Amino acid sequence: MLLPWIHFRLRTILIVLSLFVLVLPVVGIQALRLYESALVRQTESALIAQTAFVAASFRSRFLEAVRPTGAATDLETHSRPLVHPDGSAGARRLAVLDLADARLLPHFPVGGTEATADAVAVAAGRALRPILEDVQTRADIWVTDHRGVVVAGVGGGHGADLSPAEEVSLALDGEAASRLRRVPNVESQPLAALVRGRAVVVSVTNPVVVEDRVIGAVLATQPPSSILDALHSKRYLLLQAAALLFAVVVATAIFTSRTLVRPIRRLVAGTEGITRGDASELDTESYRTMELAQLAASVAEMATSLQRRTGYVRDLARSISHEFKTPLAAMSGALEVLADHFEQMTRAERERFIGNLAGDVARLESLTRRLLELAQADMRDRPEGTSSVAEVAGADLHPDIEIRVQGHPGINLPVDAESLRAILRGLVDNSSQHGASWLSIEVSSDGADTVLDIVDNGSGVSSENADRIFEPFFTTRREQGGTGLGLAIIRALLANAGGTIKYRSPGDEDGREAAGAAFRIRLPAQ
Repeated sequence: MLLPWIHFRLRTILIVLSLFVLVLPVVGIQALRLYESALVRQTESALIAQTAFVAASFRSRFLEAVRPTGAATDLETHSRPLVHPDGSAGARRLAVLDLADARLLPHFPVGGTEATADAVAVAAGRALRPILEDVQTRADIWVTDHRGVVVAGVGGGHGADLSPAEEVSLALDGEAASRLRRVPNVESQPLAALVRGRAVVVSVTNPVVVEDRVIGAVLATQPPSSILDALHSKRYLLLQAAALLFAVVVATAIFTSRTLVRPIRRLVAGTEGITRGDASELDTESYRTMELAQLAASVAEMATSLQRRTGYVRDLARSISHEFKTPLAAMSGALEVLADHFEQMTRAERERFIGNLAGDVARLESLTRRLLELAQADMRDRPEGTSSVAEVAGADLHPDIEIRVQGHPGINLPVDAESLRAILRGLVDNSSQHGASWLSIEVSSDGADTVLDIVDNGSGVSSENADRIFEPFFTTRREQGGTGLGLAIIRALLANAGGTIKYRSPGDEDGREAAGAAFRIRLPAQ
């Protein structure tokens, strides 16, 4: 189970998975390449040891042939000088070949033009042949005189001139060398395109030096061990590695399922349940991926908003039906009476009925206009501009109401001037309709919010009606033409700006007059 406090970004998960997919084959290929190079170096090390042994044996046989009685003999006749007589010819050699960057030389055949070999070297080679033939080795070994002509070897080629070969030429100058050469007919070798070790042969030369004179060279060639054979010998370790790789893949799949697949399925199931009506809330817990957690929270918020809006529309439609039904029923009754008794009515009775019809029409017009204002307030986008109470609070709000601004009216509010003016004008109109002569607006800061305390000296709101004044169509002035939509419009405008409005218990305002109605508006600080 994943730790509950760990959250992952979807981008991070996808990058990690992509890296896994990318790195695994690359690591495998590089491991095989390194292993192939290791096999080549292993073969080179073995050939270095063999050529050193053969060179020492040939040196001993050569000295016996050139000085059979211990008398001094002209060594220069049967040797050539070192090109760099600095003592490096006898230094300890290390394997240096690498498949990745070593130069690949073409194959050279042992044979070709025969040449006359040095007599002393031939005698030494003849004495060395039984030793070479008795050695059980996979390598082909040749011993040359100081001119590069083969005088002994495993694999034939006696009398062949090998001096054109790069590594033999270097050995005749006194420098040991290791080279990679192509295998002949490499295209016919099985798996040669996949396993480079099958297409090369390791060639190692070692000079044979006596008293700073080169008396010959030893050449040994051998294909490196096949990586397929090496892998077969390590098959149990490979099986363990395959099991580990499979475990990594399974763990990756489980991780992906836990962090992506299952949360997405749970989110889909939750939204389908809300769509069918089987659930009213969406579970937003246990999402370990940040983007999915944000998506779940957004979907839950959207579902809650849609449910709230659906309930709002349902209640509004019911209220509209009720509000429109009463004047329409009165108008229908008045029209029936007029149609049936128009000729029998007096002028005053006809005018009274027509006046009632005109009043009902005016009420319907007022309701329609206010409903449009409420719809516009509900559907208005979040305001982008800012304004302050100092900018909009003035005599133009209402000519008969004294506006008292206190506190810090210059604070910027996250609502445009038009909306703020409509909010304050609605509250001032409401105060005027309830007999107020003044209205106080105090602006202050409360932590991260800006608070507007609005108090008037009107008749106020009774305690039984305080909880209903923001309901659409609730009004105590129905007979005077009130629609009960003013405060609902104000609340919708504030909600669009991220603010709220609440009615609070009235009290004395700065000790001058008893307060009537008191409202508190709270807006996020700009």
